Amino acid sequence: MTGSFWNDSIARLSLTYEQLFGATVTFKFTLVNRFYPVSARHWFTMERLEIHSNGSVAYFNVSQITGPSIYSFHCQYVSSLSNKGSILVPDTQPFLWQMTLEEFQIQAFNVTGEQFSYATDCAGFFSPAIWMGLLTSLFMLFIFTYGLHMILSLKTMDRFDDHKGPTITLTQIV
Repeated sequence: MTGSFWNDSIARLSLTYEQLFGATVTFKFTLVNRFYPVSARHWFTMERLEIHSNGSVAYFNVSQITGPSIYSFHCQYVSSLSNKGSILVPDTQPFLWQMTLEEFQIQAFNVTGEQFSYATDCAGFFSPAIWMGLLTSLFMLFIFTYGLHMILSLKTMDRFDDHKGPTITLTQIV
């Protein structure tokens, strides 16, 4: 954790691993804490992830990692791969690094004790399945409402056979 620092507005977590892939690799997570008057609270945003290895530096933009400063952030997968959500966006193309972090959780501000506080999760409240269920239900509700409107607008006949006159007869032709 050499090279890590934090204060009330910015934090950098620096993790150095010796002999990872045959070299020394350093991961630097940079987080920024800002006050937003609309929500009347401080929110943190991860600005970037830097990977230092063999004298080269790879940069990822990670602005989707955000949450209230009193919480931590948790995500099942934080990845640069499109099938895992591609939260890690490379700074330049073509990019030599592909990275996936599983069960990722981070908190830089308002840390008390040695445990993470309540986590905001990267999974949205509405999944594609929920959206499709809602849209299908609304479509079915529209059909039901239209059918009910048609039934309620039926009128009874106001002209009937005259019961005082001759009845209508149909003769059978052979």
